[in-house]
Amino acid sequence: MLKRKLMLISLSGLVVVLVGYFTYEYTSFTIVNSESGITGFIQEHLGDREKKPLLLETYPIEYTNNVVATFEHNENELGAVIFQKGLYGKLKPEKVLLNRSFYSEIIDTKKGTFILFIGENKQTSIQTIETDIVKRGERVKLAVPPQKYFSQIMKMDHVSKIESAPKYIYRTLKGAISGAADNMEGMEVMFVDEEHQSFLIYSEEDSILKTVLGVYHYNDHGFEVTGMEKPNYYSMKEEKDFCFEEKNVKADNGEHTYIHGLVPKKEEVQKVVLEVQRKEEVIYQISSNVVENQFLLHVSLPELADGDAKLIKKFHLYDKEGKYIRTELKAS
Repeated sequence: MLKRKLMLISLSGLVVVLVGYFTYEYTSFTIVNSESGITGFIQEHLGDREKKPLLLETYPIEYTNNVVATFEHNENELGAVIFQKGLYGKLKPEKVLLNRSFYSEIIDTKKGTFILFIGENKQTSIQTIETDIVKRGERVKLAVPPQKYFSQIMKMDHVSKIESAPKYIYRTLKGAISGAADNMEGMEVMFVDEEHQSFLIYSEEDSILKTVLGVYHYNDHGFEVTGMEKPNYYSMKEEKDFCFEEKNVKADNGEHTYIHGLVPKKEEVQKVVLEVQRKEEVIYQISSNVVENQFLLHVSLPELADGDAKLIKKFHLYDKEGKYIRTELKAS
């Protein structure tokens, strides 16, 4: 008799647990796992019934009951939702990711730790992202495919997440400059010095020439701008005589000195050769092509034993056919 009562009590308890569980499933997992169901939830969450978000992709995360959905909203902004999948296939939201162009999430599973990366490859110019995920003291680098949006899941152990913005490394120098420069819209690359990994960008508007000197770093991961000097401005309202000035830019391995100059438009100068003399002896020579009537020369003079000796800078000007035009002199 006692056994029978205990069995009835156990069965009653099991029924209560099952009813509670099924009630939880029914009330918590309410989103249909379909394009229309997920899109409807996202639209309701965003609170904009006029503009329907564009669902990009949905996929399960292995070894979990999670489903990820990525979407585009609010004029090409990237968003994502991580859902939990219930017993009967319906979904409930666990986390909504909004207002960023890159997301990373650490997900623990019975098969180990996985990292979810979701991002936007602006202008498809990003090659590598130095992420906010750290493994054994180093930030994880993520290779980015040449497409507008991407998502990747990678298995990793011994990882943590830091409060630091991701660093973008680009496929081209032009992409790196566009990604790094502030208020540089409309500027174009004029000179690139590959040996010293430096560049000069420029724009001309309302007869004002704007130039910015910078340095970059290039390796297998791509191009990264590591420094940019403040812009210089020149008035171009009247015909310019030959003129130049020294510019310095700091790089990882020290400081580079450049001579940036202007040549008269009427002379059609195509090449400038800098010749540095000391006591009538040529100690240094370097050349630059002329672009938009400008030239850029990297100056790396050797150390001189006699510091009192004057250096004479001679700028020899040549036309596009290589014919000599004239020479400008400058003593220092």
